[in-house]
Amino acid sequence: MIEPRQIPLATLGLRTFGGLVGGLIGTALIVVIAFLGSGVLSSAIGSDTGDGTIHPLFIFVFLAMMFIGSCAANITGALFVGLADRSKYARIPTTLTQIFAANLFILILVAPVYMVIATFGTEMLPSVAGLQVVVSAFASALILEILAAYRYALLGVYSTVMAVLFSSGIYLLFYQFSSDNPLILLFLALPVMWGGISFFGALFEWLYGWIYKMYGTDFLSSTMKYGDDVSWVSEQEKEEKEEAREMAREGRKETGADFLNKSGE
Repeated sequence: MIEPRQIPLATLGLRTFGGLVGGLIGTALIVVIAFLGSGVLSSAIGSDTGDGTIHPLFIFVFLAMMFIGSCAANITGALFVGLADRSKYARIPTTLTQIFAANLFILILVAPVYMVIATFGTEMLPSVAGLQVVVSAFASALILEILAAYRYALLGVYSTVMAVLFSSGIYLLFYQFSSDNPLILLFLALPVMWGGISFFGALFEWLYGWIYKMYGTDFLSSTMKYGDDVSWVSEQEKEEKEEAREMAREGRKETGADFLNKSGE
């Protein structure tokens, strides 16, 4: 019988550390790209041309900076979390491939948003970037959890949602005290999100294992049924499916009889 895991507290600490390191790596890449592109960024932010336009290369540099930073944080965060708990996260190469694809898809979706926001100035760009960080981290964490255990995909969804909510709350607290400098929030977003996702995700899983140990009921197993699961098909569809199954059975019988006849000959 498969049961939910009772993860040790040491694993909780290792997963938290792995997620935090992944977020810091992504932030470091953002800092490096911002430093290398400081000429473009300074020209855009400090421009006073009179028409309010932004440097043409600014959006490209900003998009590249956020994609590389957030994608690197999501991949390295998932990698370190997986290495910290190999008994659960066994499909690391597949997970990292799917995370990269999801981040690329999110980039395609948010690129037009950056273009539109840029027409109003640079003040709102860090907020949009923060939203991109939250969405990409949420999607990456969901992929990590769902691929780790199909049977407990629901547990992964609930733990990821709770982790993102708590992490977003912590991020908003920083925003409340640092509203005068939104760039600080941009650099804090990745470590806060991945540190929070890894910590609260592991904590929720630990709590669920404790609840199962106390009550003996696996509430979030994919095999758990609540009420009658009804398949909403018509009577005609049911008859067609039954006829198809009957024809398949007859075909197997005829194939078996032919095989026995040939063997007897």
